[in-house]
Amino acid sequence: MPAAIRSLSPGERLGAGECRYLLLPPAGGTVGTLRHVAAAADGAEVWAAEYPGRGDRLDVPPPASLEQLAEHLTGELLIRDPAWVRRTVVAGFSMGAFVAVELAQRLRTRCGPLPAAVVVVGAPAPQRRVHGRYRRLGEDSLPEVLGGEGFVPGLGNRASFEVWAYAVDLLRRDVAMTAAYRGPAGAPVRCPLAALCGEDDPVATEDATEAWRDWTTGAFLAAPVPGGHLGLLAPGGGAGFWTWMRRVERDVVAAGARDA
Repeated sequence: MPAAIRSLSPGERLGAGECRYLLLPPAGGTVGTLRHVAAAADGAEVWAAEYPGRGDRLDVPPPASLEQLAEHLTGELLIRDPAWVRRTVVAGFSMGAFVAVELAQRLRTRCGPLPAAVVVVGAPAPQRRVHGRYRRLGEDSLPEVLGGEGFVPGLGNRASFEVWAYAVDLLRRDVAMTAAYRGPAGAPVRCPLAALCGEDDPVATEDATEAWRDWTTGAFLAAPVPGGHLGLLAPGGGAGFWTWMRRVERDVVAAGARDA
């Protein structure tokens, strides 16, 4: 069975003081969703998670809950060298942002190594979520969601019915799973955290940036970024993502190391 966590930049090795990146896709996403970001990495070591039930992991039963998904990925991280995890920034997009927070919390409760930082992109802080909001999206609106910026780039092509149906099914399942998610445990993560949100994102900017401050005991960065929901995943958005990740390393990861 293929592992969930796999490299998108084979051959890259970390230099002194550098971080690697583990990217977690948004609802409806696969490792392929992250290809524009990985292609723009400019030497960064990039890894990604392929969630169960998609990509080359179609034979793995899909998770019944977001918590179960986080547990699945936590298991893979716990068998890695602790030093590997400590030098890894976990960046989650939309639904993946909640998975990233759940990962960090589970690693702590298992006495495992903590990541260098958690980055949440395009997600409201747990206390600002409107539970069930996405359940109000009817099936008729799913094509517009899929065709929107950041959702499964490159797969929203009606010319291929099978690809379109596959993408719609993935998104529908993930949207339902995210809507049912109650949120992480009340304890903040014990590593630095950065929160980014598109300036034109339907999610209120403050809800997806400054509102995350209480969710870390470490260094914190919050900022709006150009574009709409998950615009950093869109073609052409990768360079902007890595510009922000360099700032995260400089202002958040380094500050966390000094405070350790």
